[in-house]
Amino acid sequence: MMPILEQEYITSFRAMGCHVTIRLHTKDDGIALLRQAAECIAEIEAALSRFRPDSELSYINAHSGEWVMVSHTLLQAALVSKQAARLTDGLCNPLVLPALIAAGYNRSFDLIDGQMMISEPPHIPHWQSLEIDVKHQRIRIPSGAGLDFGGVAKSWTAQQIAEQLAAYGPCLVNLGGDIVTRGKDWAVEIGEPNQAEANILSVNVHDGAVATSGTDYRRWQTPQGTQHHLIDPRTGSPAVSDVVSVSVIHPVAFLAEAYAKAVLLMGSESGLAWLDAQWYGAALIVRSDGAVHSTRNFMSYIFQGETQCSAISLSY
Repeated sequence: MMPILEQEYITSFRAMGCHVTIRLHTKDDGIALLRQAAECIAEIEAALSRFRPDSELSYINAHSGEWVMVSHTLLQAALVSKQAARLTDGLCNPLVLPALIAAGYNRSFDLIDGQMMISEPPHIPHWQSLEIDVKHQRIRIPSGAGLDFGGVAKSWTAQQIAEQLAAYGPCLVNLGGDIVTRGKDWAVEIGEPNQAEANILSVNVHDGAVATSGTDYRRWQTPQGTQHHLIDPRTGSPAVSDVVSVSVIHPVAFLAEAYAKAVLLMGSESGLAWLDAQWYGAALIVRSDGAVHSTRNFMSYIFQGETQCSAISLSY
């Protein structure tokens, strides 16, 4: 009998408001495994999306000030969000939803047009006012507040999927630029801000995550000027920074995403110094003047090469 050879299976689709790509090297039924992964992402999105009126998150936001029983998925997302807020001194605050809406981001990004009006930035509650009762699997947000998982949802989801697929072989999960790898060395491209097809360099990531946060991606025009989606919880308004984009490598996916946002909000000098003092984390930043800077440990990830194999692409 001929031995079963490992093949690479690839699938691409849209979910969670972004382009998703999953790659899996396996001797098993890769087609079925990637279909299951896509279904899992769809289930997570159905629970966590603020743009779906029937989602679990929308129900919570409609019942602010009340204790609400939640699913295991939403409970874990809330715990991760609160942990990200604690580790970034509140810069990654999950209670920024009213500020996002005030900036004009009140619908899926694909539907935003230049007619969106902005209003005065609202007060953003302290991240500790998000109450989580793990024993009874329920949460409560302050009255009038709004919960948004945009700061960690994609990276956290990517890690859930990667951990499931890793049992069957090396994999890479990319949710809109939040990337998690397992099982082998993977080459991950760091994109050039404002240039969709250009890359700065490739990094080598083995059993880790890369997340990029930038003011160049989700931008929209309003009668009052250009807005973007990175809210500074200290002001309630879109961030003003000398950093255009930040890419962070970290073993924990949601921390890669949270740290990237924190560095951008702090600015290049303070942000890189802060990240150097954290447990792990390597970053590359691009400033508004075009200068590129990194933490001391970033260059050790520069990509050296990748094993090639046959690939089967899927589309659904």
